[in-house]
Amino acid sequence: MQLKEKIENAAQPVVLFELIPPKVGDSEELDQHLALVRELSSSVDAINIPEIREETRQGVRRAKQPERIEPRVFAKAIQDNAAIETIINRVTVHDPSSNQLAWLAETERKFGIKNMILVGGESHTVIYPGPNVPETAALALGANLDLFLGGITIPSRSQEASRIRKKYAQGLRYFTTQVLFDSNDIVDLVQNLNGLDVRIFLSFAPVSTERDVEFLRWLGVDVPKNVAWSISKVADPAKALEKTTAQAAKILTDVFDNLPAHPPGLGINVEQITRRNHQPAKSMLETLGGFYRHLLHTRYGGPVALQQATKN
Repeated sequence: MQLKEKIENAAQPVVLFELIPPKVGDSEELDQHLALVRELSSSVDAINIPEIREETRQGVRRAKQPERIEPRVFAKAIQDNAAIETIINRVTVHDPSSNQLAWLAETERKFGIKNMILVGGESHTVIYPGPNVPETAALALGANLDLFLGGITIPSRSQEASRIRKKYAQGLRYFTTQVLFDSNDIVDLVQNLNGLDVRIFLSFAPVSTERDVEFLRWLGVDVPKNVAWSISKVADPAKALEKTTAQAAKILTDVFDNLPAHPPGLGINVEQITRRNHQPAKSMLETLGGFYRHLLHTRYGGPVALQQATKN
């Protein structure tokens, strides 16, 4: 079953693993990434590849981000070396519409990439040279490109359910959240999406040191003060990982315990936010993947009912 079919079937569990592209010119890191992808190919449905750009809203980081290979180049390497699908993220606003359309067409036709998450600019006060997410989706639709489009959702943002409904009408069919640390906003969002045939991927990441907290905040993630304080008080990174994994499981439980009558499809997206979190991310994936599948199977009546729903 193709990823698009899985995502469109709410009864089908879908697990993503988000992996930052390797540095430009670092063949050893690329080989390590590809080895990890092959290792995960039986436990995840797709590799989600972000586009990393220098953010400004949280200030300049002390350490400059290294240049990384394009997500579509990394995705092509994965497709050539592992039996697993990919999703690439594309920040839409930095290239004019004509260039953006050419890039989209080349990505689909030359790189063979079908699954794409469209990401807008980081600030509403900046005038960007390129199209926003809905405008980019319209470009792809108008050119009859064979792309399965998704987006990013920030559950804490005002009127977020309305934003998703509008983007769904404009062709986006799945959304990944920012990294979650509590359940209040995501429970409200899922309830407010009652009746919409969309897939929401709940994103989680292992946080084992204060450096992880710093990096997430630089990326624009709202890390609650109590979470940051809790991590700072745990000397053993393994214990910190246990705490964040347990919190992620609690968030999943809260969401499934408070589903509306006709909820959107749900998935999970586990992120390896830094290279040093290689093993913690794998551990979180193993724990949360099984727990999420159990919750989804229970929701749809167990494995037998799930198989039947998949056939329909």
